[in-house]
Amino acid sequence: MIFYRKIDSKNKKVFFYYTATITILVIAVVITRYYYNSYLSYYLVVRFYNVIEYSLLSFLFFLHIKNRFVRKSLLLSIIPYSLFCIYDFINANGPTLPLRPLIIEYLVLLLFIIYFFFEVMQNSIVEPIYQKAIFWICVAFIINFSGNFFLLLASLNSFDDEAFRKTFTIINGSVTIIKNIFLCIAVTLKENKPNDEFINDISIDSKLDTNLPFKTKN
Repeated sequence: MIFYRKIDSKNKKVFFYYTATITILVIAVVITRYYYNSYLSYYLVVRFYNVIEYSLLSFLFFLHIKNRFVRKSLLLSIIPYSLFCIYDFINANGPTLPLRPLIIEYLVLLLFIIYFFFEVMQNSIVEPIYQKAIFWICVAFIINFSGNFFLLLASLNSFDDEAFRKTFTIINGSVTIIKNIFLCIAVTLKENKPNDEFINDISIDSKLDTNLPFKTKN
């Protein structure tokens, strides 16, 4: 709570909710998988984790994208995505990992992140984008989504292979470590607040001859 009170940005508060929720779900995954050894509970938590992650990340990027249509599309996409996750779970042959929902999550969010950078390039900014936390958050998830996307596609037909599972664990673990490094940079980054007083002082008088040492006669 002390750390939360020090957060002065709504965007960082959403990211705080994301990290706190994901941490709790990861602990739940570890407990159900290795302590209780309950595969059904493990897969249920993993699928719930999948929906929560997509929802929180969608809302986080929703706060930064400016185009109204794209913003609404991103936020409303949570509903069909959640329904698809439920459909995939019901039609699964047994307790399995949500490979297809993960593929869709990575692809959709990756496209919205790319669009966010497109918006940034189109608009002039006061300070460089790399001095903002959202930049490093986007970079972290671009690495995570792009690094795991084709791996998940291959998993659809090869996940039962023991050798492939080892490769999957190594690649996924490496990408996750790199993602977390960039997320740590985003959390520790101190953003400059816009100086409203300075902006307000820079005003142009409607009368161009106000400060002239002489006045012209009509």
